[in-house]
Amino acid sequence: MFSRNNRMKTAILSVALLVAGSAIAAESPAPVERQIAWDIAALSKAPPLHDTDLRPATGLKQFFYEGADSKGQPTWVFAYYGVPPGEQPQGGWPAVVCAHGGGGTAYPEWVRFWNKRGYAAIAMDLEGHLPGGTSHQVEGNFPTDQGHDHAGPARKDYFGDRDLPASEQWFYHAVADVIRANSLLRSFPEIDANKIGLTGISWGGTIVSAVAGLDPRFAFVIPVYGAGFIHESDYPGLAQWFPPTNMTAEQFADYKAKWDPSAHLPHARMPMLFVSSVADPVFQVDIFSRSAAAAGGPSTLCLRPFLIHAHGSGWDDAPEIAAFADSVVKGGPPLPTVEVPQVDEAGVVHAKYEGDFSEAWVYFTTAGGIMKNRKWDFIKCRLSAGEAVSEKPLPPATTACLVYGFKVGPGGQRSNHSASQVVFPTR
Repeated sequence: MFSRNNRMKTAILSVALLVAGSAIAAESPAPVERQIAWDIAALSKAPPLHDTDLRPATGLKQFFYEGADSKGQPTWVFAYYGVPPGEQPQGGWPAVVCAHGGGGTAYPEWVRFWNKRGYAAIAMDLEGHLPGGTSHQVEGNFPTDQGHDHAGPARKDYFGDRDLPASEQWFYHAVADVIRANSLLRSFPEIDANKIGLTGISWGGTIVSAVAGLDPRFAFVIPVYGAGFIHESDYPGLAQWFPPTNMTAEQFADYKAKWDPSAHLPHARMPMLFVSSVADPVFQVDIFSRSAAAAGGPSTLCLRPFLIHAHGSGWDDAPEIAAFADSVVKGGPPLPTVEVPQVDEAGVVHAKYEGDFSEAWVYFTTAGGIMKNRKWDFIKCRLSAGEAVSEKPLPPATTACLVYGFKVGPGGQRSNHSASQVVFPTR
């Protein structure tokens, strides 16, 4: 995978030969010269707060904080905030900013998830809405997607607002709202400003992947499902939003330079954990792996083969998320890392790793076509002296593969899922 000392950062933006003639990493074009659309200095100041009682959640605070300006006026962002029970640690609580995905909102359950693990947390609505419905401990059964008087832009398809000025587009405001949430937490006396992390799910994973390269104050960043290189996806559900179907050439150049996280990830220096499944139905594993390798700091790729793409699953079904946070700000043990696999002349896969694994497997496909629709199979690996070696060779028709491992604990509970970059054998 992507080791802590970044041994593999050279593998992402060029074709990286792993074993001569045997496998290559995903090919990507040279990175664009990014454009920063945001006033980062202004967003790094603590925003004003506005009290509200519109959407109570038991045991949590609710409020609006001011985001970026829209049409000359500050937007208000609804948020839930909570701290753990018990005595505050010396120096203050570590904290996590939680960015929801498409169709989501500020979720009380997400705040409580982190509170139970000893973190303060803030979850905000990034689409100019108030929480509604009953999902994830939202109370009151209020209407969903209900706006308010000082709301910022709501998401419109995939950059469906691209004809508007940058500062009026939804993605601009979503990123600004996340940076402002960090600034807000840093102003709270009960928070340790050096131990604030960030996580986002699906669309939120894309948002936080961009933020990672824009706001260096975060101690760690954990994108789940969503990341960057979206314009390189072969999935029609994503590809349809780009040329030739949508976007002019000028708009596409603007997208790549300003909005797609691939422009910002090389500037991210904090530890990052990228969490998804091998067969994620929205953000395919090839562009997700590419995003993890593009990060400018230490990055770890966690692939759980059967992780469901959903809120809830995106914080509760991968114990690696909290374990990674603990490893960065609480002195917990680090997650394992897996280096780029090598495929020898006989087709046997070798991958060096660091950390605590009980098992490791090669995950491979012989299918072509759209990555989302490919069928994947497994080959078990032998573990010896920090190296995973496949017990059988890859089939000659293998089109893509990776190596992942995990630890099996009491009762069969699996943890420590870590994976290598996806590679494409050429033998």
